[in-house]
Amino acid sequence: MIEFIELNKSEKSSFLPLLFDIFYNNTIELVPSEKSYDSQRDEWLSEVSPALDKEPRKVILCYYDGELAGFIMYYTRGELLMVEELQLKKKFQRTRAFYMLCKHFISVLPCEIATVEAYALKNNFNSQGIMQYLGMEFVPHENEFPLVHLRGSAEKIKARFCR
Repeated sequence: MIEFIELNKSEKSSFLPLLFDIFYNNTIELVPSEKSYDSQRDEWLSEVSPALDKEPRKVILCYYDGELAGFIMYYTRGELLMVEELQLKKKFQRTRAFYMLCKHFISVLPCEIATVEAYALKNNFNSQGIMQYLGMEFVPHENEFPLVHLRGSAEKIKARFCR
């Protein structure tokens, strides 16, 4: 059974290391680093933890049969939805978990969302392909290496998941 829970920010110190592990395991092959695991974790936590203190930022946790399967980290600003991270453990990738997570996510978003933006690693062609399938297009930008920026219509994306 799939379950979705919004992260209680007062419990972030317990959850962020778990979220980092999912992020790390998904990206280590795409962006190898000379830094140690501990160094990368500390750096990620030092950036993400204070960002979560800001009111618009939220995290939805995805559980499958009681196991943390993934998460979405995002914020909204007026008509804009910025998806900062959408990560699923490898064993849940290419399963219905992604569809169910997105379907739930859409159901909790404010109605006024009109535009969705996200970034992907330049060499993560799977993520880019999913975003393009959802109608998102590349946004020209500078100094975002190793990332690409995509933007799309929320209505087009909602239509894919609200069938």
